Formats: sequence, C-alpha cells, structure tokens
Amino acid sequence: MIPGSRKNRPSRPFTFLLLLAAAAFAAGCSTSNTEGGGGTSVNHVLPSGSSVAGWTIPSGGSLHAIAATNEFVSNGGKLDSCLECHGADLSGGISNVSCFDNPASCHHGTIPGWDTPQKHGASAKVAPGDGSFFACQICHGITFSGGGSLVSCFTCHTVDAPHPPRPWHDPAGTTHTNTNTLNAPVCALCHYPGSSNNPANHPATPAPGGTPPGCFNNTLCHGAAGAPHPLGNPAWVTTPPAAQPHGNAAKATPGATTGFAYCQICHGNGTNFAGGSSSVSCYPCHGPSAPHPSQWRTGDTYVHTTTAQGNAPVCAFCHSNGANSPIPAPSPPAPAGTPPGCFNSTLCHGAAVHPAGWAQPSQHGSAAKAVPSASGGFSYCQACHGIGTTPPANFNGNPPAVSCYPCHVLNAPHPSSWIGGGAPHRTTDPTTPPGRTSNPAVCFQCHQGSAPVPPAVPGCFNNTLCH
Repeated sequence: MIPGSRKNRPSRPFTFLLLLAAAAFAAGCSTSNTEGGGGTSVNHVLPSGSSVAGWTIPSGGSLHAIAATNEFVSNGGKLDSCLECHGADLSGGISNVSCFDNPASCHHGTIPGWDTPQKHGASAKVAPGDGSFFACQICHGITFSGGGSLVSCFTCHTVDAPHPPRPWHDPAGTTHTNTNTLNAPVCALCHYPGSSNNPANHPATPAPGGTPPGCFNNTLCHGAAGAPHPLGNPAWVTTPPAAQPHGNAAKATPGATTGFAYCQICHGNGTNFAGGSSSVSCYPCHGPSAPHPSQWRTGDTYVHTTTAQGNAPVCAFCHSNGANSPIPAPSPPAPAGTPPGCFNSTLCHGAAVHPAGWAQPSQHGSAAKAVPSASGGFSYCQACHGIGTTPPANFNGNPPAVSCYPCHVLNAPHPSSWIGGGAPHRTTDPTTPPGRTSNPAVCFQCHQGSAPVPPAVPGCFNNTLCH
C-alpha cells in the first residue's frame, strides 16, 4: 500500500496483483476459459494464449484485480492460482510473465498522484474487490512490513501500520472513519481488544471470544454505542449552571476515561477540538476555539482552578507563554523545553503569582478594590482564591490555592473592620466595566440588602447591598 520511489526495479501494484497479458500460453497453465470469456476466474489464459478481455486494465474494477483479491480473502491470504504460473515471488514462474517487469501496466506507474491519500488511501479503504486492505497485503505483506523483496508500508507512514500515525482522522483525506467496515479483519491484526494500539478504554467491554471482527461490535476499538460515554441530557451534558459530568471528567487527572487528552481522542484534530473522528466539535457550546466555557474563572460552576495540572500539555495548545489569557504573561518565561505546567511560567502563571510584599494591605488591598480587570477587582482575586457565591466557599482558597480567611477572618475577603482606618471599604470601585463582574456583585454574595430591588444590578447605593 505504501507508494514512493523504488530502486532498481519498476513500481509495484498497490491494490492488487497485476497479471500482465500473457504473450504465449505456458505449459502447465491450463485453462477452462474460452475465447470471449468474461468471468473472474484467476485462471485467465484463453486457448489462444491471450488473456480474457480487460484482464490487465489497471483500474476501474479490472477482472484480474477482483479475482486476485477475492481469492486472497477466501483462501486465507494465499494466491495459489497466481503463484502456480507466475512463481512464488510473482516474478514470472513457468509463465515467464512477471507481475512487476512492466510499469506501464502497473497502478503505481499509470495513476498520477498515487502516493497521495486521495488516491492509494481511498483505494485501500474500499470494500474487498478492486481495492481494500486485503488487496494491499498481496504485495505489501500480511503485516504490511514488506518482507523479502516486497515494499513495506511503514517507510512512508512512519509507524508500523498501513495507515498514517494517530490521530488518523484528518478531514483532508486520511480519516479512518470512511473505511469500509469489511476491512475490519485486517484492522484486527493490530486493534484487537486490549491492544496498546487502541485508544485508552477502547473498547470498554470487549466482545465475547470468537466474535468476528467489526468496527462497532466491541471487537476492535468501538462498541455498538459508538461513543464511550452517555449521550445527551441529562446523563452527560446537563443544563447550565448545573455541574457538567463531561466537564468534571475533562478536568480530572488524565486517565483512561478522564482528562482533556481523553476528550481529544474523538473530538480533536491535532491541537484543536474541532470535531475529530466524532465530527462533534466542542466549539458550538463552549465558544470560539476552546474546549472550555468562554468565562470559567470567577464564581462559575466551570471554574478552571479545579482542573488537574496533568492537563497542562493540552492547555498549552492555546495558552503557551500567556497567550489567550486575561492576565499578563509570566515574566520571565520558562526556559525553552520546560514541560507545560500551571505554575512554572510555561502557560499563564509563574511560580510566584504576586510580587514580594503582596500580603501588605497597601499592595493586595488596593488591587482588590480597583476597577475589575485582568489585574484588579474582587473578581480578579476570586479567580484563584474562591469558587462559588456562598460563604465560606467563595474565598476559601480552593485548595491547593490560598484562602483569604486565615488573615481576614470572619469568612470575608476583607479585614474584620474596614469602615475606617487604613482599609476603608468606601474606596472600593463600584463600576461595572464591560465583560467583567463588578465589585458590588461580589459584595452581594454576603451583603444582600434588607430590601433589595429585584431586577437591579448590585450596587453600593441602590438598596441591593447595605446603603
């Protein structure tokens, strides 16, 4: 199946044996075919010494292609009828007609662009007949490794497989999802249950012994249900703002059924989550080009601070060196080659998020009371120090982060008394900048007024809080 250059000999067929028209009928190669016969018997020589009409046409369902492939499949990977006349290595045998000596009759020699996935790949993925994985095996070996004088598929594909390396679901043409399922017995050479070549936990429940290989019957990678998780509400994707089972699984420590990398097995191509082999993109629900909600930092069910740090290599697809982050990039960045991590200056955060002396009210207090932004405001503090909207869960640190309460006491993100003195609350900015939560909205989590005005946005002087 592997195309490419061949040294010291003409190109070889990809999807079937090329049995060249015999110029003379060789002794021992008797035939029951008659002049004008149009059958698909491998014994193709007519009494006149020529081949049946159309026998050597190199494409379009030619007779020799179908006959050779059918015999190969039905005879357990053997071509006894072909070898009888053309020799054990198909170089001529008693017929003195080689299958390889005339590149003008060879698919590799006559089909332009055969080395592209759209040509040889498409032919390999069809049902057995004039193509299929079985047909590739005829010339490239049962295991596709070539062997002897045959050509290995591994040289071009770079992996020990008759297909490109994973993820093999590129919309450009190298996707396995449009491979005819009748090729499953060949896929089973590598993708049997428990094989290290399968994605993790695929299939979750292997089929009973003796079940014929199939694409969706738990004998290879997939089960009858297709997806390795429940589909639809409420089992997997619940209605916001409820907790999302699929989100919790995605943010967990990477494993056989958890982590961003697990999601990407079916939902990603390369470094994105645009659909992959499942053809279900994460973006319609999550927003532009992200496998997570557009805002999952502050007081949100889907806050990223609960994501296991083992997922950092996937986060690095978009967030290397602070890219696509509302906070400044780590400075200085980590040395080149540093493995991605959440707090090692490779992504958004450094080992020390705040400067020295930050514990002083004059530093962190002023930042907390500033206009909410990428570097100030209560919501900025809450991105790392709090989850939820109900005390004490809102600034309790979200371990392993740091809680505000050991210093501030009273389960509050401010001093126990800050009406006067050095940390007056009246200097807190009450504005609501576009796209950010205002400081009063965070205050509202604890200080709801005695007579709030229901559709009013929390504010310092509209009866929603204290005044």
